[in-house]
Amino acid sequence: MKDEDEEMDQIAEEGSIAMTLFSCCFHPKDKELELSTGRNIKSNSVYENEDSLFPLNSIRQEEKGQIIFTRIGLLEYIQNLQNLVFPVLLEEENIKISKRNYSEINGKIPVFRFEIKKHKSFFTQIPSIQNLLDAMTNPDLRKKWDKNVKEYKIVEKMKYYAEIVRTVTNKLLAVIPEKEFYDKRISFFEGDVGYLFSTSVPEINYLSVANLDRAINYLCVMIIKEDDDNFYFDCFNQVDINIDIPIEFIESNLFYKVKNFFDKYFEFLNVLK
Repeated sequence: MKDEDEEMDQIAEEGSIAMTLFSCCFHPKDKELELSTGRNIKSNSVYENEDSLFPLNSIRQEEKGQIIFTRIGLLEYIQNLQNLVFPVLLEEENIKISKRNYSEINGKIPVFRFEIKKHKSFFTQIPSIQNLLDAMTNPDLRKKWDKNVKEYKIVEKMKYYAEIVRTVTNKLLAVIPEKEFYDKRISFFEGDVGYLFSTSVPEINYLSVANLDRAINYLCVMIIKEDDDNFYFDCFNQVDINIDIPIEFIESNLFYKVKNFFDKYFEFLNVLK
């Protein structure tokens, strides 16, 4: 029988629950946000106005008045998020992890920021930002390198390429059961920078398919940019996985787990043709 420390270490080793939220759908840069046709838009979806990315029934109560769910509103929200002060927890040459104790969406759960730099010399064939996002967001590709993802399914498509996505993570030992996420997700480019944004939908509107344990994604943002030498990832996560794990334990393992997650991701991209 494994002792408690070994069991918790295994949980951390396998756990990339927060990172599964980066499975947002990302569309090619040359496709501007436009009202698409034939996208299985539900007829009962009611939007606040013509610029709204998500219908009203997908917006959580705590988000109202805090986030404007339009392209301009989300871009402004993300840029303001990047300008906030995040005290640094850990830092090495290519990884920096910071934390704020709360956000305006949830005052009890910390927001983690991961800043990742990857030199292009690592890659045999340098990928595009689209390649980077395909490996992260394409369900078939994601399952090849991220063993924590059990299921990824687009359950509703909306206008402006917005989608509702259901993600199920694998069971982690006997301590953490399978976790289910229902998220509203959108992606867009502003210039040469790619933006991904997702937050959970109200639980009452999307009931569990198999009575799975629901986790809540209060905030998930990824910004990807590049220069001649490097790719840069700026990521924000505020997630309630609905299980009692001490925050001190999470923080003590966070650096290694984030590094391990991105190492597997980059290794996969380096052999992806």
